[in-house]
Amino acid sequence: MGISLGIIGYGTRGELHHRYAEETEGVRVIGAYDTDPARLQAARENGLKPFLSLGALLECQEINAVVVAVPNRQHSKVCVAAANAGKHVVCEAPAALSAWELDQIIAAVGRGSRVLAVYQNHRWDRDFCVVKRLLNSNRLGKVYSLQVRLHSCGSMLPGWPGKGAAAEDGILFGWGLHVIDQLMWLLGYDDFKSVFCKTCRIEPSGTEDYCFLAFDLESGGGVQIELGGSIPPGFPRWTVLGDRAAAYLGGTAGEGRFIPLGDPLAPDGGEEDGKLPLPEPEETEAAWTAYYRNVRDVIEGSEKLAVQPWQARRVLKTVEAALQSARTGKLVSLKD
Repeated sequence: MGISLGIIGYGTRGELHHRYAEETEGVRVIGAYDTDPARLQAARENGLKPFLSLGALLECQEINAVVVAVPNRQHSKVCVAAANAGKHVVCEAPAALSAWELDQIIAAVGRGSRVLAVYQNHRWDRDFCVVKRLLNSNRLGKVYSLQVRLHSCGSMLPGWPGKGAAAEDGILFGWGLHVIDQLMWLLGYDDFKSVFCKTCRIEPSGTEDYCFLAFDLESGGGVQIELGGSIPPGFPRWTVLGDRAAAYLGGTAGEGRFIPLGDPLAPDGGEEDGKLPLPEPEETEAAWTAYYRNVRDVIEGSEKLAVQPWQARRVLKTVEAALQSARTGKLVSLKD
């Protein structure tokens, strides 16, 4: 059966979905809807059928799934409408701005026995795959600290809030949500006990463009995340500390090092440290195509959904708790 896709919101993200979805066998993009006539013209020039209204796209029987790539504040309304029209739904993250809104989407999708796939695609990032593989190897021993930094200075990362950004497009709902998703999927959702969050606005972007989060884990360790748009380069993306070794990794395009602690009684301090290279591109599928392959297989009934709605909800609840901590200056429990 595969996917016959309609794109709702043919801006930068919608056009990227078009490009990468069509690289996936069994996925065909039919058409697109956008409120901007220029973007509809771009869709036409890219070989898609332009729809002049959301209703017209949702009524198209040829389309069995939609990508929702409209502004964040519109996600919930559009997803519910698509589900009520009997379409499978792929939605850019965050799928909603609150757990309550996400519950409405999940209910609408469930009533029609459709698939809801939230586009939390950074689980396939090459640097994250290295960290995941390293933790699964147990070479670090018992990990007691994991630090993640995502910095930009002078140039915006994809999805980074720019000038005039709305609050719902801020750093926590952008990159913060994806990093939290990576870590909760990696370490276990029930391991996250509480969060403390500090945010501030450095540039006149209209929303917070810096945040620091600290999580206490049930297993006894801690996780720290720092996201900022005005921080000079040079800091490692990942730093992982264990009782047998430590490791750091530079980012999506850099290498890192694995540094064993060694035997303190040995004259040379034990085993020398070694490079921690990123895998070759062919070792990890591109995030976009890997994601669409999974959604295709789920719709065809041969695979389990990689990003489960309950996982997206848990991450969203964690973002809500972080925002509460930033407002109150207090530690917020994640066990409520």
